[in-house]
Amino acid sequence: MSLIVYKNDNCVRNSYFYNSCSNCVSTCPENVFSVVQNKIKFEPKLCTFCSACLGTCPTEAIVIDGIDPNREALEFKFNENNILSCKNNISECLSRFDSHHFSIMAMQKSEIVQVDLSNCDKCKIGSLKNSIEKRIDDANKILDQINIKNIVINQEQKQEKNSSLFAKFRDSFSSISNIAKISDLDRDEINKKLIKLPHLKKMYPVKHKIFISEFRTISNKNSENIEKIKSVGEMISSQDINYNLCTNCGDCSLFCPTGAIFTSSDKLSIWISSNQCISCGVCNHICKPKAISHSDEFDFSRLYRADELAKFHLETCTECKTPFIQRNSDEVICDRCRDFVRDFSDIFKLARDF
Repeated sequence: MSLIVYKNDNCVRNSYFYNSCSNCVSTCPENVFSVVQNKIKFEPKLCTFCSACLGTCPTEAIVIDGIDPNREALEFKFNENNILSCKNNISECLSRFDSHHFSIMAMQKSEIVQVDLSNCDKCKIGSLKNSIEKRIDDANKILDQINIKNIVINQEQKQEKNSSLFAKFRDSFSSISNIAKISDLDRDEINKKLIKLPHLKKMYPVKHKIFISEFRTISNKNSENIEKIKSVGEMISSQDINYNLCTNCGDCSLFCPTGAIFTSSDKLSIWISSNQCISCGVCNHICKPKAISHSDEFDFSRLYRADELAKFHLETCTECKTPFIQRNSDEVICDRCRDFVRDFSDIFKLARDF
Protein backbone atom coordinates (compact mmCIF):
# COMPACT_ATOMS: atom_id res chain seq x y z
CA MET A 1 0.00 0.00 0.00
CA SER A 2 1.24 3.47 -0.87
CA LEU A 3 1.98 5.99 1.82
CA ILE A 4 1.64 9.74 1.53
CA VAL A 5 3.65 12.01 3.84
CA TYR A 6 3.25 15.74 4.37
CA LYS A 7 6.38 17.39 5.76
CA ASN A 8 4.96 20.27 7.75
CA ASP A 9 8.34 21.92 8.37
CA ASN A 10 9.09 21.86 4.63
CA CYS A 11 5.90 23.75 3.76
CA VAL A 12 6.57 27.42 3.02
CA ARG A 13 3.02 28.39 4.04
CA ASN A 14 3.17 26.67 7.42
CA SER A 15 6.63 28.09 8.06
CA TYR A 16 5.72 31.66 7.18
CA PHE A 17 2.28 32.71 8.43
CA TYR A 18 1.64 35.32 5.75
CA ASN A 19 2.45 33.09 2.79
CA SER A 20 -0.71 32.23 0.86
CA CYS A 21 0.40 29.17 -1.15
CA SER A 22 -2.54 26.78 -1.50
CA ASN A 23 -1.52 24.78 -4.57
CA CYS A 24 -2.08 21.41 -2.91
CA VAL A 25 -5.53 22.50 -1.67
CA SER A 26 -6.74 23.61 -5.09
CA THR A 27 -5.26 20.55 -6.82
CA CYS A 28 -6.34 17.61 -4.65
CA PRO A 29 -9.68 16.13 -5.85
CA GLU A 30 -10.20 14.30 -2.54
CA ASN A 31 -9.75 17.26 -0.13
CA VAL A 32 -6.71 15.68 1.49
CA PHE A 33 -5.43 19.22 2.02
CA SER A 34 -7.36 22.16 3.42
CA VAL A 35 -6.65 25.50 5.08
CA VAL A 36 -7.46 25.82 8.78
CA GLN A 37 -6.45 28.99 10.64
CA ASN A 38 -4.24 29.93 7.71
CA LYS A 39 -2.30 26.66 7.96
CA ILE A 40 -2.40 23.55 5.80
CA LYS A 41 -4.40 20.71 7.33
CA PHE A 42 -3.54 17.20 6.15
CA GLU A 43 -5.93 14.20 6.03
CA PRO A 44 -3.88 11.25 4.63
CA LYS A 45 -6.75 8.75 4.97
CA LEU A 46 -8.59 10.51 2.14
CA CYS A 47 -5.71 10.12 -0.33
CA THR A 48 -6.18 7.93 -3.42
CA PHE A 49 -2.49 8.31 -4.42
CA CYS A 50 -3.20 9.90 -7.80
CA SER A 51 0.02 11.90 -7.18
CA ALA A 52 -1.46 15.07 -8.69
CA CYS A 53 -0.33 17.14 -5.71
CA LEU A 54 3.37 16.33 -6.13
CA GLY A 55 3.92 18.72 -9.00
CA THR A 56 2.18 21.60 -7.26
CA CYS A 57 4.31 21.91 -4.11
CA PRO A 58 7.18 24.39 -4.61
CA THR A 59 9.26 22.97 -1.73
CA GLU A 60 8.55 19.23 -2.11
CA ALA A 61 6.76 19.04 1.22
CA ILE A 62 4.57 16.19 -0.10
CA VAL A 63 6.04 12.73 -0.64
CA ILE A 64 4.31 9.56 -1.88
CA ASP A 65 6.07 6.27 -1.36
CA GLY A 66 7.11 4.69 -4.65
CA ILE A 67 6.49 7.80 -6.76
CA ASP A 68 9.47 10.09 -7.37
CA PRO A 69 8.98 12.67 -10.15
CA ASN A 70 12.64 13.73 -9.87
CA ARG A 71 13.87 10.22 -10.59
CA GLU A 72 11.32 9.77 -13.38
CA ALA A 73 12.47 13.01 -15.01
CA LEU A 74 16.10 11.90 -14.94
CA GLU A 75 15.34 8.37 -16.13
CA PHE A 76 13.23 9.65 -19.02
CA LYS A 77 16.52 10.32 -20.83
CA PHE A 78 16.99 6.58 -21.26
CA ASN A 79 13.45 5.90 -22.43
CA GLU A 80 13.17 5.13 -26.14
CA ASN A 81 9.63 6.49 -26.08
CA ASN A 82 9.48 10.32 -26.15
CA ILE A 83 5.81 10.44 -25.21
CA LEU A 84 4.56 11.31 -21.74
CA SER A 85 1.09 10.03 -20.96
CA CYS A 86 -0.86 9.08 -17.88
CA LYS A 87 -1.49 5.79 -19.69
CA ASN A 88 2.17 4.95 -19.23
CA ASN A 89 1.69 5.03 -15.49
CA ILE A 90 -1.87 3.74 -15.35
CA SER A 91 -3.34 5.79 -12.49
CA GLU A 92 -0.69 8.44 -11.80
CA CYS A 93 -1.58 11.89 -13.10
CA LEU A 94 0.87 13.95 -15.17
CA SER A 95 0.27 16.70 -12.63
CA ARG A 96 2.95 14.98 -10.54
CA PHE A 97 5.42 16.77 -12.84
CA ASP A 98 5.96 20.50 -12.63
CA SER A 99 7.81 22.90 -14.93
CA HIS A 100 11.17 21.77 -13.52
CA HIS A 101 10.52 18.14 -14.46
CA PHE A 102 9.22 18.90 -17.95
CA SER A 103 12.27 21.10 -18.60
CA ILE A 104 14.68 18.46 -17.31
CA MET A 105 13.17 15.80 -19.55
CA ALA A 106 13.30 18.08 -22.61
CA MET A 107 16.88 19.19 -21.95
CA GLN A 108 18.08 15.59 -21.79
CA LYS A 109 16.36 14.51 -25.00
CA SER A 110 17.56 15.21 -28.53
CA GLU A 111 14.02 14.72 -29.86
CA ILE A 112 10.91 16.76 -29.10
CA VAL A 113 9.07 15.55 -25.99
CA GLN A 114 5.38 14.93 -26.59
CA VAL A 115 2.88 15.18 -23.75
CA ASP A 116 -0.40 13.37 -24.30
CA LEU A 117 -3.30 15.09 -22.52
CA SER A 118 -6.00 13.38 -24.56
CA ASN A 119 -7.26 11.48 -21.51
CA CYS A 120 -7.80 14.56 -19.33
CA ASP A 121 -11.31 15.32 -20.61
CA LYS A 122 -12.62 11.93 -19.50
CA CYS A 123 -10.67 11.77 -16.24
CA LYS A 124 -12.23 12.60 -12.88
CA ILE A 125 -9.35 14.97 -12.20
CA GLY A 126 -9.23 16.25 -15.77
CA SER A 127 -9.71 19.77 -14.45
CA LEU A 128 -5.95 19.74 -13.82
CA LYS A 129 -5.26 19.87 -17.56
CA ASN A 130 -5.04 23.68 -17.52
CA SER A 131 -2.43 23.67 -14.77
CA ILE A 132 -0.39 21.01 -16.60
CA GLU A 133 -0.54 23.11 -19.75
CA LYS A 134 0.63 26.15 -17.79
CA ARG A 135 3.66 24.24 -16.45
CA ILE A 136 4.55 23.05 -19.94
CA ASP A 137 4.19 26.61 -21.22
CA ASP A 138 6.61 27.85 -18.52
CA ALA A 139 9.02 25.05 -19.40
CA ASN A 140 8.91 26.09 -23.05
CA LYS A 141 9.70 29.69 -22.08
CA ILE A 142 12.86 28.40 -20.44
CA LEU A 143 13.74 26.12 -23.34
CA ASP A 144 13.33 29.00 -25.80
CA GLN A 145 16.04 30.95 -24.00
CA ILE A 146 18.60 28.18 -24.48
CA ASN A 147 17.55 27.08 -27.96
CA ILE A 148 16.06 23.72 -27.00
CA LYS A 149 13.19 22.18 -28.94
CA ASN A 150 9.84 22.90 -27.34
CA ILE A 151 7.57 20.39 -25.62
CA VAL A 152 4.54 19.56 -27.75
CA ILE A 153 1.10 18.92 -26.27
CA ASN A 154 -1.36 16.52 -27.84
CA GLN A 155 -4.97 16.99 -26.75
CA GLU A 156 -6.77 14.92 -29.36
CA GLN A 157 -7.68 11.27 -29.16
CA LYS A 158 -5.10 9.10 -30.92
CA GLN A 159 -5.96 6.95 -33.93
CA GLU A 160 -5.99 3.20 -33.37
CA LYS A 161 -2.45 2.81 -34.67
CA ASN A 162 -1.08 5.26 -32.14
CA SER A 163 -3.31 4.17 -29.27
CA SER A 164 -2.07 0.60 -29.67
CA LEU A 165 1.43 1.95 -29.07
CA PHE A 166 0.27 3.48 -25.80
CA ALA A 167 -1.55 0.27 -24.89
CA LYS A 168 1.67 -1.68 -25.30
CA PHE A 169 3.34 0.46 -22.64
CA ARG A 170 0.26 0.57 -20.45
CA ASP A 171 -0.31 -3.17 -20.36
CA SER A 172 3.30 -4.31 -20.13
CA PHE A 173 4.80 -1.77 -17.75
CA SER A 174 3.74 0.17 -14.69
CA SER A 175 6.25 3.02 -14.68
CA ILE A 176 8.70 4.95 -16.82
CA SER A 177 11.61 3.59 -14.78
CA ASN A 178 10.65 0.02 -15.76
CA ILE A 179 10.65 0.95 -19.44
CA ALA A 180 14.06 2.55 -19.36
CA LYS A 181 17.17 0.47 -19.82
CA ILE A 182 19.63 2.03 -17.42
CA SER A 183 23.13 0.80 -16.68
CA ASP A 184 24.47 0.61 -13.15
CA LEU A 185 26.83 3.49 -13.92
CA ASP A 186 24.00 5.70 -15.17
CA ARG A 187 21.83 4.77 -12.21
CA ASP A 188 24.63 5.72 -9.81
CA GLU A 189 24.86 9.09 -11.56
CA ILE A 190 21.11 9.60 -11.18
CA ASN A 191 21.31 8.71 -7.49
CA LYS A 192 24.01 11.34 -7.00
CA LYS A 193 21.82 14.01 -8.61
CA LEU A 194 18.96 13.08 -6.28
CA ILE A 195 21.01 13.65 -3.14
CA LYS A 196 20.08 16.78 -1.22
CA LEU A 197 23.29 18.63 -0.40
CA PRO A 198 23.76 19.13 3.37
CA HIS A 199 24.69 22.83 3.13
CA LEU A 200 21.38 23.69 1.45
CA LYS A 201 18.33 24.55 3.53
CA LYS A 202 15.64 21.89 3.85
CA MET A 203 13.08 23.90 1.87
CA TYR A 204 15.35 24.09 -1.16
CA PRO A 205 13.81 21.46 -3.47
CA VAL A 206 15.90 18.77 -5.12
CA LYS A 207 14.04 19.34 -8.40
CA HIS A 208 15.37 22.91 -8.48
CA LYS A 209 18.94 21.75 -7.85
CA ILE A 210 18.68 19.22 -10.69
CA PHE A 211 17.05 21.74 -13.02
CA ILE A 212 19.71 24.42 -12.43
CA SER A 213 22.48 21.87 -12.99
CA GLU A 214 20.98 20.67 -16.29
CA PHE A 215 20.20 24.23 -17.36
CA ARG A 216 23.81 25.29 -16.82
CA THR A 217 25.12 22.34 -18.81
CA ILE A 218 22.80 22.89 -21.77
CA SER A 219 23.13 26.67 -21.79
CA ASN A 220 26.92 26.41 -21.93
CA LYS A 221 26.64 24.23 -25.03
CA ASN A 222 23.80 25.98 -26.84
CA SER A 223 23.88 29.64 -25.84
CA GLU A 224 27.38 30.84 -25.08
CA ASN A 225 26.47 34.49 -25.70
CA ILE A 226 23.60 34.73 -23.22
CA GLU A 227 23.94 37.91 -21.16
CA LYS A 228 20.44 38.34 -19.76
CA ILE A 229 17.81 35.82 -18.81
CA LYS A 230 14.11 36.31 -18.16
CA SER A 231 12.49 35.11 -14.95
CA VAL A 232 10.01 32.26 -15.38
CA GLY A 233 7.83 31.18 -12.46
CA GLU A 234 9.62 29.25 -9.72
CA MET A 235 12.36 27.93 -12.03
CA ILE A 236 14.35 31.02 -12.93
CA SER A 237 13.98 33.88 -10.49
CA SER A 238 15.92 36.62 -8.74
CA GLN A 239 15.46 39.71 -6.57
CA ASP A 240 16.83 43.25 -6.51
CA ILE A 241 17.25 45.70 -3.63
CA ASN A 242 16.68 49.46 -3.66
CA TYR A 243 19.73 50.69 -1.75
CA ASN A 244 18.08 53.98 -0.78
CA LEU A 245 15.12 52.20 0.84
CA CYS A 246 16.93 49.27 2.47
CA THR A 247 17.63 49.61 6.20
CA ASN A 248 19.82 46.50 6.38
CA CYS A 249 17.51 45.03 9.03
CA GLY A 250 18.34 41.48 7.87
CA ASP A 251 14.75 40.19 7.81
CA CYS A 252 14.99 39.11 4.17
CA SER A 253 17.94 36.82 4.78
CA LEU A 254 16.53 35.58 8.09
CA PHE A 255 13.21 34.50 6.60
CA CYS A 256 14.37 33.30 3.16
CA PRO A 257 13.30 29.62 3.18
CA THR A 258 15.96 28.43 0.73
CA GLY A 259 18.92 30.58 1.77
CA ALA A 260 18.94 32.39 -1.58
CA ILE A 261 19.31 35.75 0.18
CA PHE A 262 22.07 35.98 2.77
CA THR A 263 24.30 38.54 4.44
CA SER A 264 28.08 38.80 4.61
CA SER A 265 29.92 37.84 7.79
CA ASP A 266 30.19 41.49 8.84
CA LYS A 267 26.44 42.02 8.15
CA LEU A 268 27.20 44.98 5.89
CA SER A 269 26.39 43.33 2.56
CA ILE A 270 23.29 41.56 1.25
CA TRP A 271 23.82 38.87 -1.38
CA ILE A 272 21.65 36.61 -3.50
CA SER A 273 22.24 33.18 -4.99
CA SER A 274 19.65 33.31 -7.75
CA ASN A 275 20.07 29.61 -8.43
CA GLN A 276 18.41 28.99 -5.05
CA CYS A 277 15.53 31.46 -5.46
CA ILE A 278 12.13 29.78 -5.95
CA SER A 279 10.10 33.01 -6.17
CA CYS A 280 8.12 32.25 -3.00
CA GLY A 281 7.65 35.98 -2.29
CA VAL A 282 8.54 35.79 1.40
CA CYS A 283 11.30 38.38 1.13
CA ASN A 284 9.05 40.76 -0.82
CA HIS A 285 6.42 40.56 1.90
CA ILE A 286 8.66 40.70 4.96
CA CYS A 287 10.52 43.82 3.81
CA LYS A 288 8.85 46.71 5.67
CA PRO A 289 10.30 49.56 3.54
CA LYS A 290 9.50 47.56 0.37
CA ALA A 291 13.10 47.74 -0.77
CA ILE A 292 13.03 44.28 -2.39
CA SER A 293 11.53 43.76 -5.82
CA HIS A 294 11.29 40.79 -8.16
CA SER A 295 13.61 40.85 -11.17
CA ASP A 296 11.86 40.27 -14.47
CA GLU A 297 15.26 39.99 -16.14
CA PHE A 298 18.75 39.62 -14.70
CA ASP A 299 22.33 38.82 -15.62
CA PHE A 300 22.81 35.22 -16.67
CA SER A 301 25.93 35.04 -14.51
CA ARG A 302 23.74 35.17 -11.38
CA LEU A 303 22.93 31.51 -11.92
CA TYR A 304 26.62 30.66 -11.54
CA ARG A 305 27.67 32.85 -8.64
CA ALA A 306 26.29 34.90 -5.76
CA ASP A 307 25.64 38.54 -6.57
CA GLU A 308 25.94 41.47 -4.16
CA LEU A 309 22.63 43.34 -3.99
CA ALA A 310 23.60 46.06 -1.50
CA LYS A 311 26.70 47.12 0.45
CA PHE A 312 26.60 49.47 3.43
CA HIS A 313 29.13 51.56 5.34
CA LEU A 314 28.87 52.16 9.09
CA GLU A 315 29.80 55.46 10.70
CA THR A 316 29.64 56.51 14.35
CA CYS A 317 27.05 59.17 15.10
CA THR A 318 28.66 62.33 16.55
CA GLU A 319 25.61 62.90 18.77
CA CYS A 320 24.65 59.52 20.26
CA LYS A 321 27.94 57.70 19.52
CA THR A 322 26.16 54.68 18.04
CA PRO A 323 26.88 53.19 14.59
CA PHE A 324 24.54 54.05 11.71
CA ILE A 325 24.40 53.38 7.97
CA GLN A 326 26.16 56.23 6.22
CA ARG A 327 24.67 56.70 2.77
CA ASN A 328 26.50 59.93 1.95
CA SER A 329 30.07 60.80 2.93
CA ASP A 330 28.99 64.09 4.54
CA GLU A 331 26.58 62.40 6.99
CA VAL A 332 27.89 62.55 10.57
CA ILE A 333 24.75 61.94 12.61
CA CYS A 334 22.15 59.19 12.43
CA ASP A 335 18.57 59.71 11.24
CA ARG A 336 17.17 59.65 14.78
CA CYS A 337 19.56 62.33 16.04
CA ARG A 338 19.13 64.39 12.89
CA ASP A 339 15.38 64.51 13.37
CA PHE A 340 15.77 65.34 17.06
CA VAL A 341 18.25 68.14 16.42
CA ARG A 342 16.06 69.56 13.67
CA ASP A 343 12.81 69.45 15.68
CA PHE A 344 14.09 70.29 19.17
CA SER A 345 17.26 72.29 18.62
CA ASP A 346 15.80 75.29 20.47
CA ILE A 347 15.88 73.54 23.85
CA PHE A 348 19.68 73.43 23.69
CA LYS A 349 20.10 77.16 23.12
CA LEU A 350 21.49 79.36 25.89
CA ALA A 351 19.62 82.46 27.07
CA ARG A 352 22.18 84.75 25.49
CA ASP A 353 21.50 83.21 22.07
CA PHE A 354 17.85 84.31 22.08
